[in-house]
Amino acid sequence: MQITNIVTYLAPGTIYVKVETDQGISGYGECSRMGREALLPIINHFIFPAIQGLNPVDIELIEHKVMLKNYKVSGQLLAMAFSGVEMALWEIKALLWEEPLFRLLGGKFRHTLPFYGSSMSRDLPAEQEAEKVTEAIERNGFEAVKIKVGPRMGTGELVDLSYDVHRVAVMRKTIGPNIKLMLDANSSYTYAQATQFFSRVMEYDIFHYEEPCPYYDVEAYVKLAQLPVPIHVGEQDWNIFTFRDFLSKGACDLYAPDLVKCGGFLSAKRCAALCRAFGIIYAPHNTSRGLGLAATIQLAAATPECQYYYEYKIGQDPSELYLERPFVISDGNLSVPEGIGYGVKLDLEKMERTMTLVSALG
Repeated sequence: MQITNIVTYLAPGTIYVKVETDQGISGYGECSRMGREALLPIINHFIFPAIQGLNPVDIELIEHKVMLKNYKVSGQLLAMAFSGVEMALWEIKALLWEEPLFRLLGGKFRHTLPFYGSSMSRDLPAEQEAEKVTEAIERNGFEAVKIKVGPRMGTGELVDLSYDVHRVAVMRKTIGPNIKLMLDANSSYTYAQATQFFSRVMEYDIFHYEEPCPYYDVEAYVKLAQLPVPIHVGEQDWNIFTFRDFLSKGACDLYAPDLVKCGGFLSAKRCAALCRAFGIIYAPHNTSRGLGLAATIQLAAATPECQYYYEYKIGQDPSELYLERPFVISDGNLSVPEGIGYGVKLDLEKMERTMTLVSALG
């Protein structure tokens, strides 16, 4: 069996890839929607030439070939582009073996997964945000929720901490004392701002504090790890060496590389092993409700180190529009699907009809 082509499917907020073979078996994956326009030429001009003609089940070899051929242009964008391709290779393997992905990734370690509701809003008034989150709690049975704080990637400008302190206070008052409340700053603060902000919201019983400082500032996280709250970081990290730098220095309590950004399943499993070695919980990040979520579920089912809540975006996500049956969370949990591959199917007719298709063969 040989890889013959990669077809990229583009739609607003979504990028899927299909790896085709000479035996008519194809696999699908999802890349990060962040910078998706930049990923297309990487897939076509950097990844495909490195893997054309290779056996799709030789995933370690394929990863090696891609990284070796592109070592001068390696980095996060290459990892993002390869993530979807690598996921597709695993689906091909699962289709050949006629097994769920979790069985190829180590076997089923857990049958159900707990999810938290993740609100992506920053600009809604505090009361509207609290109402939206409360509706999600009632609809999906979440026992934990996460909201955004900070201006996003602030890197030191003047930040109105009072605005977000008020939002946190309103959220806690509205959801009550029994729902776990997490905060995600998306790299908004300097170390001083991050600690000052936490001191003002600590009374609201914060369950975790996510990416308060720029994600690449390991030394800031070494200091942040001393705060009396679990520090969550890692969604931007993309290989075993960036994983090692955070974990070996004890710079976090929860480490969270994202399958659609970190290079795929192999990279994620290596990260899980490192987390075990350093005694840190592996909490894979994910904001997709399409194949990215499906892949994360398969990973979590087969990975003992995944000992945390999983992220479920509140509100419709473009990526789920292409699933035949989108995932539904009830009682805050989701059962791991047993079907072949991801356990869910893409609506291929809809994808062909509504998405822009680009072939690596031109």
